[in-house]
Amino acid sequence: ESAFNPMARSHVPAYGLMQIVPQSAGKDAADVLFNEPRLLAPSYLYNGTKNIEVGAVYLHILWTRYLRQIESPESRLYCAIAAYNTGAGNVARAFVGSTHIGKAAAVINTMTPEQVYNHLKSHLPHAETRDYLDRVTGRMEMYRAM
Repeated sequence: ESAFNPMARSHVPAYGLMQIVPQSAGKDAADVLFNEPRLLAPSYLYNGTKNIEVGAVYLHILWTRYLRQIESPESRLYCAIAAYNTGAGNVARAFVGSTHIGKAAAVINTMTPEQVYNHLKSHLPHAETRDYLDRVTGRMEMYRAM
């Protein structure tokens, strides 16, 4: 998301390499890292090592908490990629019209991974997230080969 710029700041605002939004992903990750949902300062998030740690923890939270009911690892991966960019609630909304992730997971579990990907591409509310899903999945093989 940051084009590898550790000082990146988006309009949201999201900070650093992994474009952490302090009020959402930052709070969730801080709760795991520090046992309290504190607001992480931009100065903290501009530290590359700390930013990557926060981003990795948030991805773990998406995978093990918010999206845990999605049975197919490939489908869950597609949803986690989209959720990292737009939030798990918006991913759920793409499938069931509400932010209820459990109901969305029930629908997702009836679909093939390819159907999940295509549904996300056509129903996610933001073009930025649809493009992000394409960019990340398009680069996965290259990164696996490294």
